[in-house]
Amino acid sequence: MVETQTQTTDEAHGGAAVRLWLYSSLLWLALGPLIGLLQSAQFFAPGLMEVIAPVGLAYSKLRIMHTNLVIYGWLGMAFIGGAHYLIPHLLHTRLYSESVGKGAAWVWNLALVLNIALIWAGVPGNLFLSIQPFEYAEAPLLVDILITVAVVLVIYNLHRTFLTRRVEGLYITVWYYMTALYETAIVYIVISFVNPFLFSGVGSQVVQAWWLHNIVGIFITPLGVGAIYFLIPRSSGSPLYSHRLGIVGFWALMIFYPFTGLHHFLQAPVPIWLNELAVTFSILLIIPVLAVTTNFLLTPGANWRRLFDSYPLRFALLGVIYYLATCIQGPVQASNTVNWYIHFTEWTAAHAHLALAGAFTATAMGLILHILPLVTGREYDRRMASFVFWVMALGFPLFLVAFTGSGVTAALGMNVLGQNVVQMIPAQEPWRVIRSLAGILLTAAFWGFVLLTLRQARSVEPAEEPPEPRAMDTERGMR
Repeated sequence: MVETQTQTTDEAHGGAAVRLWLYSSLLWLALGPLIGLLQSAQFFAPGLMEVIAPVGLAYSKLRIMHTNLVIYGWLGMAFIGGAHYLIPHLLHTRLYSESVGKGAAWVWNLALVLNIALIWAGVPGNLFLSIQPFEYAEAPLLVDILITVAVVLVIYNLHRTFLTRRVEGLYITVWYYMTALYETAIVYIVISFVNPFLFSGVGSQVVQAWWLHNIVGIFITPLGVGAIYFLIPRSSGSPLYSHRLGIVGFWALMIFYPFTGLHHFLQAPVPIWLNELAVTFSILLIIPVLAVTTNFLLTPGANWRRLFDSYPLRFALLGVIYYLATCIQGPVQASNTVNWYIHFTEWTAAHAHLALAGAFTATAMGLILHILPLVTGREYDRRMASFVFWVMALGFPLFLVAFTGSGVTAALGMNVLGQNVVQMIPAQEPWRVIRSLAGILLTAAFWGFVLLTLRQARSVEPAEEPPEPRAMDTERGMR
């Protein structure tokens, strides 16, 4: 009877494909931050390079591995795995094809493994095997082809699922997920297959800026925000506070975000109007941020007590807090008044970690803790979940303050005291040591999260899904 129940759940919500995507994401969560920790140690212990340099792991290669595995491996696979569960569930239909879902996951994993191997090997002068000079898109062309194949398979599978839906109205999560996948596919094709061959010089830099910010803005952000739109109503048992705020936030994000990338290159020789457009639209992003965070924080209503019982709700709300902090900081630092001061410092990297390692990592953890018990039939270790949560809630701010402090110190020295980068190293070293110590704690929490998801063995009965809040079936949550 247990097997029948579990199988029915799997078939209804894409269990086999979901498990493959989510468990794969955990593998990359274990590896990606560990590489980042090794990088951070090199700042105050450069002798480490003498140990790892003989095997071909230069700092530049480690940096590419770290960012690629966190974005494409951990967050990308976690949220796409979530899409394979949430979209069929919200559309009251089956996933169109388990085989296509699993095939896409295997192609994606193959692309990541090949990416690591080719970055490590550093093949020079080869069109298909060489590292490309585009940040967050350094993968060789062969890897780009595999990722594109995987994305096409994912879109095909989920779109066919969408066409067989049994509901007329679409919950806001479906809006975010489907739009994110289509827009990301377009931008990825442009940066990977158009930019290298049709653009050069400043023109190529403009396209690179378009991709650089949109990998977060139209891939990770919509998938993360869409997940929170599901998690908070579902976990709190409350209807979504406002569908109208949801629509305002969705359209404002989709209109403003694609044009913000050039605020990373205000000092570059690009047309001034493009820079001013990027800064203006960056500041306007406060509109979707306030819309969605207000919606999230008002949704639980009288059910805030569910925080004591629901770890998915805890992680989702922690993600909201970090997301709000990220998106207040972003428009401020995009302005010319601030940008000239913090540019070329670790402030910028700290900001990226606030978004990816803070807001969306917490969100992805909440999503996995909600979904995996339902598709595996096993509960997770709540004590380990508590450890991970409190490290994310208390340890991550320490990591962020140290990271930001190093950037502010460098900005002060270079812009006010007239020092150069090398002269500022001693003043930054204490901040970097604290950052690495906090990074050890965070990495331990990430490994703990991997462990708790792999040891979901406290129950042999399928986990019961919380009661579905009215928001999923009423006009307050669907259009």
